Amino acid sequence: MKEIKSQDWNTFCQQMNQFEHGATVDIQWIDRATNQERSIAESAELEEITFGAHNGCSDQIVVRASGQRETRHEILEPIRIFLRESGDGGSYNAMAVESEEGTTILRFHPVIHPEWLQKVGVEAR
Repeated sequence: MKEIKSQDWNTFCQQMNQFEHGATVDIQWIDRATNQERSIAESAELEEITFGAHNGCSDQIVVRASGQRETRHEILEPIRIFLRESGDGGSYNAMAVESEEGTTILRFHPVIHPEWLQKVGVEAR
């Protein structure tokens, strides 16, 4: 797993929008309190990932996707963002966003290529 530095989250989201817009994405939510998993979207088309403030004070990441239904998934107070390596030449097939409430996992097809992340600080974990 590789971690995206918090100061690069906005740039990371912009890079994802540039290179993964229209990609197929599965979104899964794991509740921290109960450890229960819930599918948010399957085989949806990624529209946008944004990083910003919620109500002017809390950090927030919003994932929007379309498909059988419109999906808007909000991640309040993100703590860390990780990329999972696919084992395919240094590319990544998933990202995990940890927050106070739980973890959101996004799986992408096509994969995220490392050269797409040149403007983003990625740390080995």
